[in-house]
Parts: sequence; structure tokens; C-alpha cells
Amino acid sequence: MFGQHRYFFHRSRFKRFLKHCWDFLTSKTGAFLIGVSAILVGSYQFYINRPILEYVTSTNNIISSNNKNDFKIIVKSEEYKDLYQTDVTLINSGEQALAGADVSKIGHDPIRIVIPKGAGVTHYTIDNNQTSPAVTAELEDIGSAIVIKFDFLNPGNQITVTVLHKNNTPDFKIVGSAVNVNEITRAWSRQQILTAVTGSLGVICLLLVLNLWRRSRKHYRINKL
Repeated sequence: MFGQHRYFFHRSRFKRFLKHCWDFLTSKTGAFLIGVSAILVGSYQFYINRPILEYVTSTNNIISSNNKNDFKIIVKSEEYKDLYQTDVTLINSGEQALAGADVSKIGHDPIRIVIPKGAGVTHYTIDNNQTSPAVTAELEDIGSAIVIKFDFLNPGNQITVTVLHKNNTPDFKIVGSAVNVNEITRAWSRQQILTAVTGSLGVICLLLVLNLWRRSRKHYRINKL
């Protein structure tokens, strides 16, 4: 009989827990969170059907004068004691192909890699090992930037440009516009995505716990009376 009493006690607590969760979700705070989530999902579903261009960068120090090197780096007949390599990758993460003819032309807002001041670029080229085989691309130097030209960039395809520079200035970025593309954004890393998701879930869980704690204290005070 004691075990049956404990069963009903735990069942009652579980039902009360579900009721508190429901009350939270239907409260102003819960409704706000649901509304924000709906807006985010709706925006994602809307923009996923349009070409979305993203880019990623990675920089490595391929030779340093601080080290004892058993090799030399020679670029265009000139030897370098310090040299950095930055790979800049343009990715079509949307669901539609982007034609090069739809990209803004030079003089307006072409798709280009902005060269940071003081980078000391010595050489740049398309990395065919990292560029999608179906893409035909070429580069054009316009002084302060490197324009990326291509025929088509299908969904999931990418173009990687390798830039060699003398100084450690890793702030390379891709800018420009095209049909249905107003901004080229830096792609989030897996760590950034995980942090954002964990943070959002943490905020929701914290609000839920605080709401349950407040209701349980209120329930305790009522029973005490």
C-alpha cells in the first residue's frame, strides 16, 4: 500500500510538471520564444531557395625566419624568409545555380577578395585541388582586390583561391553582389554553430527551470497555508 501511495505521488508530481511546462509555453515568455523560433525558421526556409554565397578563410605560416629552415620559398625568382598562405573559399550554399553573367561587373560591385592593408601579397592563384571540378574560374587583379570570375557556380560547388603574402594579416574577406545575392557572408564554423545552438537551448532551459521553480514555490506556499 505504501508503494501504491508513492506511485500516485510521483504520478501527481509528473502531471504537475507537465502542467507547468504547458503553462510556460502558453505564457508571454513562451509565446515570445515560439514566435522568434517561427520567424527564424520562416526566414531560413525563404532564403534557402535563393542562391546564398558564403566564404571561409584559413591562414598558415608556411615559412618563418624565426625557425631554422632546411628549405627555401622562392616566388617569381624572389626568396622569402617569411611567408603566409591564406586559402579563401567561395561556396554556393543555396539551392540554385549562380551564373557568372548574373554577377555585378567590375566598376560596380563584383565578387572579389579584399586584400588587407599591409598584407604584402606576392602571388595568388586558383587552387584546383580544392575548387569543384565543374567550375571554370579565373582571377583579375584590380589593385585593392582580386576579382573572382566564373561561368557557373552550382549548389554545393566552391572556388578556392590561394593567396601568398609576406605579413600575417588573416583578415581576408569576399564581398560583392549578384542577382538575388546582396551580401556574401562568412560561413559559421561547426564550433560556432554548436555554441549558438547550445546557448539558445540553455536560455530556454534556464527560463523553463526558473518558471517551474517559481510555480513550485507558489504551490508550496499555498499548501503550507
